[in-house]
Amino acid sequence: MTEPSTPLADLLLHPVRWRITQRALGREVTTTDLKAELPDIPVTTLYRHVAALIEGGVLTVVRERKIRGTTERTLTLDQATGGRLSDAEARAMSPDQHRQAFLLLLTALAADFDRMLARGDLADHIHQLSYSQLALYVDDDDLTELRNRILAAFRPYLDEQPGKQRVTWSLFSLPDT
Repeated sequence: MTEPSTPLADLLLHPVRWRITQRALGREVTTTDLKAELPDIPVTTLYRHVAALIEGGVLTVVRERKIRGTTERTLTLDQATGGRLSDAEARAMSPDQHRQAFLLLLTALAADFDRMLARGDLADHIHQLSYSQLALYVDDDDLTELRNRILAAFRPYLDEQPGKQRVTWSLFSLPDT
């Protein structure tokens, strides 16, 4: 028997909604941007999933403007809180749901890596590329403090700024196997 899920987990554990949140990560996007960046998703499907993410509080509408009789919304994902599960929500997820979430993240990371390689300018950006693993020896309090310090260190860089380019950092923490 699987444990009941949380609404946020149900919302995010859908491949289309996951891809939408990844496109909004660290920047403002319009639905027009999303249509261009996710051309394999039918427009009606895209709008339906965007609406679900807004209703669920994952995406925030920061601006609206009228364009040819329709309203274009500019969306953002709050990186400090948007799309993050609380401890209680994470505990309510089944092992299969955690596996699905982790695989969604790995798939998105691999797709981003492939897009970066396909641009053909790796040598120009090699200084921005990093991947490694470290073994840390921590107790629960240490891990909580480390997570808080990392978030505090990243906080000044989470908002899009003129003259700054977007770099994606992915951090994982796994108990030793």
